Amino acid sequence: MNYLKEKFGKFKPRYLSTFDELIKTYAQFGGGSVENKFSKAKAFSSVYEFYMFAFFLGLNKDKKLEITDSDLAKGFWEVENWKPVDLVEQLFVCAIAESDFDMVAIEHMDESQLKSEISKVLRLIEDYANGGLLLIKKEMDDDEETAVDDLFFIKLLAE
Repeated sequence: MNYLKEKFGKFKPRYLSTFDELIKTYAQFGGGSVENKFSKAKAFSSVYEFYMFAFFLGLNKDKKLEITDSDLAKGFWEVENWKPVDLVEQLFVCAIAESDFDMVAIEHMDESQLKSEISKVLRLIEDYANGGLLLIKKEMDDDEETAVDDLFFIKLLAE
């Protein structure tokens, strides 16, 4: 299990570049003081928080959007830096549960098989997160007033 956590921690997730403006609208890129983040009126104080929200939204709505080799995608901060750790671990557990990853079989896998299986789980995280970002973008495109609704993200989960 430690090997899994280590690989997951080094994972640098990607999102489709078409979501770049959406992410910049709602999430703070890079560091900065708490005051600076609040003064910019971002719904999420970091990209990884927005990404986690998008993952859980995509998972909740069963919406996946795969990143293909021909797609332009952007990576960001490695998972080992994300907080709160409990929520990050829940994300990982949910992705394993949704995949066909066999926790018992990993004891008998060689390293290349294990890497391949872990890669499937990590891609599933990206698929659900990008699916969630697509749902958010669609809502915004359908109704521009949603961008200023303080309860927008809560309503997305409640629908």
